[in-house]
Amino acid sequence: MSARIIFPDCPTELSKEQLSTYWSEGFLAFENALSSAEVEEARQGLIDITRSYAFNDEVAEYRPMTDGDSNYGGASFRSKKSKCFVQLEPGYEPSPDKLDELVLKVRKTQDFQDEAPVFNRIYTTHPRIQGVVKSILGQAIERYQTMALVKAASGGVEKPWHQDNAYFAVENLDQVVGTWIALDDATAENGCMRVLATAHAKGPLKHYHTFDCEIVSGRIDPDLAIPIELPAGGMLVFHGNLPHQTPVNTSPNSRRALQYHYRSSSNAVVSKEAYYDVFKEADGTPASCVAALPENF
Repeated sequence: MSARIIFPDCPTELSKEQLSTYWSEGFLAFENALSSAEVEEARQGLIDITRSYAFNDEVAEYRPMTDGDSNYGGASFRSKKSKCFVQLEPGYEPSPDKLDELVLKVRKTQDFQDEAPVFNRIYTTHPRIQGVVKSILGQAIERYQTMALVKAASGGVEKPWHQDNAYFAVENLDQVVGTWIALDDATAENGCMRVLATAHAKGPLKHYHTFDCEIVSGRIDPDLAIPIELPAGGMLVFHGNLPHQTPVNTSPNSRRALQYHYRSSSNAVVSKEAYYDVFKEADGTPASCVAALPENF
């Protein structure tokens, strides 16, 4: 891996060379965006959310598994007061008398930024993360999405090749930035992020639905994938059009990460229908995940 892509120190402002690399490669990575104390606080915060939601009818609604073969089909616990929810691995059936096991089977926690001070602090005021994002998007930025992405030990499921802009709906595709922050050492064995350098320049690529929403076969060459191995506290910053994927966790250890997205304040959110004219392939074919739903063909 080129030293010009993974840097040992995360700055509060990108250099001209780093900015040039971001725009040409589609991503940058840094090894120490969070301190060890921040990492531990975030880890515990995710555990606390799951424990407070699991089978607690006063706090969250339990929704049973709907499809054991779909990444979206796992059982979930959904807050009764906010948009936050905890989704479990597909195929796993939770039990209230096995909470220790349940905590280890989380696949995703979403819209969790207000569930603990550490998450909002990282999302809104952290000097290194905010500095890097503002270097790319400008000083006026908007928070766009929060997810905590988890891969359970020995089998945490694959997230297939996709572009994050395929899930969004904005006017300007260049003005969306994703930050992926490792809470455990992220390795090739436990499902670290894999990216296709420079492929963001291809523009929108058509997506379709399998066990998840993914780029259709033939649009990219997965053999060119670069694994971004990071220590706990490291951060990957990437363009909204960058194709990326995480494989199955084949290690005996879980892999946790925070993923925060931002857009520039001038980058307006549009309707899903209007987005068909923005996120489209060169021939004009709508390419987003919403456009790929059967009812939209």
